[in-house]
Amino acid sequence: MFVQVLAVGPYRTNCYILHDGMHAWIVDPGYDGRRLASVVGQRGLTPVAVLLTHTHWDHVMGLPDLMTRYPQLPILVHPLDAHLLGPEGGRLSLQYMRYLDPAHADSCSALLQRLPPATGFLNDGDIVEGCNLRVIHTPGHTAGSICFHLSSDSVLFSGDTLFAGAIGRTDLPGSQPEKMMHSIADKLLCLEASTKVLPGHGQSTTIGSCQAPN
Repeated sequence: MFVQVLAVGPYRTNCYILHDGMHAWIVDPGYDGRRLASVVGQRGLTPVAVLLTHTHWDHVMGLPDLMTRYPQLPILVHPLDAHLLGPEGGRLSLQYMRYLDPAHADSCSALLQRLPPATGFLNDGDIVEGCNLRVIHTPGHTAGSICFHLSSDSVLFSGDTLFAGAIGRTDLPGSQPEKMMHSIADKLLCLEASTKVLPGHGQSTTIGSCQAPN
């Protein structure tokens, strides 16, 4: 598998395009759906599905324009995060934005009003068909946060759960600090130390680098 990363939008969200030379899986289409569609098209790839680590606005605002180009593309998410998709989810996200980040709310309003709903669900332990990503449910940042582990390539797509030198925020609506710590300790740090961590923002790291020193 090949992985291309695009840092998109005002939050520089890492959108990952995972492909095998023919088919593509898009992880977290952050902001610029037209750009993502263009990259996929230029590479001659057939998109198979959108995979969401969670549904905070900075990870999903590329969906409306991406779906304009690929209207039948499945959108897969953990069921506990699906409420922030679709028209009602877009309205709720816009409310959050106006409280948490009013500077960007107006510029993102049109995209949030066009958010499509989820078309399918991913649960802990599921294997994404075609690309063999294993779903790891990691509640904490949101109730339905998930990571994707590709054991054959020793790669983890960690969303906003684990970053280089940091962990995800737990001071947002729906966040659960205690569950975040359990998710990281019990489900992620037990992976091979050499596992490459591809986070939702910022630079990559490894599981070994995230381990607490003895």
